[in-house]
Amino acid sequence: MTFPTVTGVHLLPSTGEFAYDTISAVGLQRGSSGLNNATILNFFSSSPGAPTDYTNAITQFQAEYPECTTVSLVIAWFFNSEDASSCNVYPSTNFILGEFEQWSGGAFAPVNWKVSGLTEQDFPGLIPLPSLPGSTNFVYGGTPSDPSVVRCIRDLKSRGFRVVFYPFLLGTSAGFPWRGRITSPGDLTQTATSDVATFMGNATVGEFTRDATNLTVDYTGNLFDWTYRRMILHYANLCIVAGGVNLFVIGSELRGLEILRGPGWTKPGTLDGSGNAVWDYPMVAQLNGLANDVRTTFDTAGFAKNSTGLENLITYSADWSSWMGWQHPGANGQWPHLDQLWANPNIDFVSFDNYMPVSDWTTGAGGLDATNWREPKFTAAWPPGPTEFNGLGLSGPPTIYSMPYLKGNIEGGQYFDFFYSDSNNLGRGLDPNGTDLQVSLPEGDRLSQTRNQYFPQQEILANKQLRWWWNNDHQAVYDNGDGSGFSPHGSQTEWIPNSKSIITLEYGFAACDKATNQPNVFFDPKSTESFTAYWSIWDPANEGGFLPRRDDTIQALALEAVYEYWNVDGNNEIVGGVPMLNWNFCCVWNTDARPFPTFPTLSSAWGDAGNWPQGLWIGTTRAVLPPPAPSPPPTPPAFPTFPNLTTLGWSVHIKPKFSNLIAQHVSGRETRTQQFANPYFDIELTYDVLRSDAAHAELQAIAGFFAQASGQDEPFWVAPPGLSAVTGQVIGIGDGLTTVFPLVASIGPYTGPVYGASAVAAVYLNGVVQSGWTVSSGYLPAIAFTSAPATGAPVTADFGVLWLCRFAEDVQDFEEFMIMLWTLRTVRLITVRP
Repeated sequence: MTFPTVTGVHLLPSTGEFAYDTISAVGLQRGSSGLNNATILNFFSSSPGAPTDYTNAITQFQAEYPECTTVSLVIAWFFNSEDASSCNVYPSTNFILGEFEQWSGGAFAPVNWKVSGLTEQDFPGLIPLPSLPGSTNFVYGGTPSDPSVVRCIRDLKSRGFRVVFYPFLLGTSAGFPWRGRITSPGDLTQTATSDVATFMGNATVGEFTRDATNLTVDYTGNLFDWTYRRMILHYANLCIVAGGVNLFVIGSELRGLEILRGPGWTKPGTLDGSGNAVWDYPMVAQLNGLANDVRTTFDTAGFAKNSTGLENLITYSADWSSWMGWQHPGANGQWPHLDQLWANPNIDFVSFDNYMPVSDWTTGAGGLDATNWREPKFTAAWPPGPTEFNGLGLSGPPTIYSMPYLKGNIEGGQYFDFFYSDSNNLGRGLDPNGTDLQVSLPEGDRLSQTRNQYFPQQEILANKQLRWWWNNDHQAVYDNGDGSGFSPHGSQTEWIPNSKSIITLEYGFAACDKATNQPNVFFDPKSTESFTAYWSIWDPANEGGFLPRRDDTIQALALEAVYEYWNVDGNNEIVGGVPMLNWNFCCVWNTDARPFPTFPTLSSAWGDAGNWPQGLWIGTTRAVLPPPAPSPPPTPPAFPTFPNLTTLGWSVHIKPKFSNLIAQHVSGRETRTQQFANPYFDIELTYDVLRSDAAHAELQAIAGFFAQASGQDEPFWVAPPGLSAVTGQVIGIGDGLTTVFPLVASIGPYTGPVYGASAVAAVYLNGVVQSGWTVSSGYLPAIAFTSAPATGAPVTADFGVLWLCRFAEDVQDFEEFMIMLWTLRTVRLITVRP
């Protein structure tokens, strides 16, 4: 099995007039003096008539990821304004008034680009795509031609894939914004309702005619109707031409539109016919109507819903930040605006694009998560308080590359146990932690890692609480002035617990340093949306610039952590035959229809090739090595014990030692990296006299033991002088669940592990001697209770400490100063780990 495990994937680039086609194509742009020379469109990796780039890419991907069963085909139209009242949603081509040819019968023959009744000749009318700043190259490829989309869907199905059809919006206005920025200035007014209606348009189910011969769909409305409903209903019909798909997506991440409130919005909302709370959200109402129309389109064509066979299903996928609800500025609360959509029987899954963080790792040692790596993890009833939500309960060295750490943040950490109020990413700047590195800078409470707590009944504010969300009724949570702060108020929403599965239609991580801190950002220099994750490092590049540091390992580990958490580790649940998370349609963002290494090395052909090194591409685009298998826990043999002789003299030297890497920077700052989690010790023992007579044989005991150990070769147990007897040592606090408590020992304020014990004299709970316990023998002994100590009960013990040591030298100097009396001035020992 390839690492990481990928069972579903989104197929890009989403644009390119024939990028997804199985037939070779060329394009001829029209210049000032006529048609220019033909441009290769989809066979850069082959030759005319041979398998196209798409065919080579999907074959390559399928060979590397044979476990993948679902492909999401992403098809883009464009939008040219963030203002819904003037926003055009439109297809386009880079060959307006030009020509296209496709391979047929051993030669190229003319064809048209066809999308929703349009061709490349429909100009004036078509909206041209912009060029890259300072260049004549287009920002995007054109919208894929309808016949190429049909052939792609059919090809994917013939390969055994489930197919998700994913219509997508790409911004062409200044800064190339995210589709979630489209909104209206008229929140809480009729203007919001009107602007949403303008954006959606009036296209009806009856205005589309399927053309099975030419593999396209004609539109009988205004040919230049640049609205959203036209786009979605067009593709619903095109999927029917292709023979149907498994899941059709009516949109995604239209957050700025979703959260617009109409004039009828109030905090408590109104009640529907069943007494459930609903609110005036015009876009949510429009999405409900659109879902109903897509369902009607499918049903009347004979493509009925098949929930068991996962065919002809419909969803909308929200942004991760708004899928549970939205906190309107100044309203002092959060409203579950999408519950009215999730409850629609024509929406088959609750879906959101899951780019929530699975780490909170800073530069330097790692920050709070590294500091609290071994502290007990909170296991009581949610929510944890400020003194409880930092503990991770992990073992081993703290590192962002720990699978248990990443998994623990899927239903834990930020947006589950705590939150930051400040989500601003300031972009690249000098590391405030003093490393002299350039990093992506957080600010405010995220910079200081000042974490904020949730309070009881606020689960719906915590975006990772999908288990609670799925299992419970929902109410709006707001401050109504009764002194209880943000708390549930009003009637329950239309959502019925466990009524349908959740899917995370998109999830993924950039191949970029610390990408798991902020997976929802991406590097794209042309866009105002371009960022890398908080605390991620930027390395010097050519001409005095900087580029984000690439990290294939964190991408692979995070993807595998998410897959294993839900599919291997038993964290999914099923109620009444309905799985909480339906993994069949959870797809990694992304692979590509342009095969590696043609893409990205042929940068002259594609404008996004420069984004590849720090992008989210997986599969054949980069070879990822799995992490080394974790070292098994030590199973050392039984070690001998160093002789305990009464002639041990004074003085005894015990020297704790650490090892730290110190780096001095030209700025005068200094960075330090600790290499040992716990100290090692140098021990010097002095024997003033060793008797060799038969009655004592002290010399023989020491000399023989030295020979038995072969000098420095073999370790052994030593009772450290003056530190071996421990009484009343706190080894843990009961939590009602834990039964095993490793022995620890304190030296002043320092507490560290006990590597060996000569004996355990007594164990106490709340100061009372206990009997129901055992102690493990050998290395790293632990007390095991037959039943877990009660929550809050201190666990203490009396025992003898042993250190595992070896001789520091291969030579010992014994001096006979009188007959049968010897001295051994110094025995040097060093503590070791097995």
